[in-house]
Amino acid sequence: MPVSEAQTGQDNLEFTEDMQSVEVTDEEPGDDTNSGAMTKKQKEEPQRELGKSILPFSRVQKIIKADKELPIVARDATFLISLATEEFIRRLSEACQKLAEREKRATVQQKDVASVVRRAEEFMFLEEIIAFQRTEPPQKRKPKALQNAESQSEPTMLDKFVTRGEESQGLGDTPPPDVIMDDDGTMYAG
Repeated sequence: MPVSEAQTGQDNLEFTEDMQSVEVTDEEPGDDTNSGAMTKKQKEEPQRELGKSILPFSRVQKIIKADKELPIVARDATFLISLATEEFIRRLSEACQKLAEREKRATVQQKDVASVVRRAEEFMFLEEIIAFQRTEPPQKRKPKALQNAESQSEPTMLDKFVTRGEESQGLGDTPPPDVIMDDDGTMYAG
């Protein structure tokens, strides 16, 4: 019975996916030496059930329905869109993680995502969405002695009012103008 090229291609794809998720170690199960270092690297990816996606089907369907230009989308198409989204997120996150590791960091930052978007051709379409922001390091704080000196030299609003009151009492040259209030509560200088 002849096997079609499409079937062998699918079988090879499934085989390579299985081989990527399997990690071979030389340790025996009873050997606990260096187990702390190995457990971080042995984290297994969550296995997806056949015919199901990690992303919630109803949410993907709502996002698709939000686009008024699309006609009704079949269930299978929604499932494939969900799988494609998973693959896109996986590739983007792996590229960002590699960049963070090159810079000896464990946490992926926004600048990593922006750098990957600018450098990798497969993510160039995101360039308009994810802006590259040059992050400048925060300004260094001044010593407390300098901060106290600056805060004392600048007058506050309250200081302006208090200073005027003291000056007018000390000078005694003109009394404050009379304030007249009307029946409706409006005030004006007399």
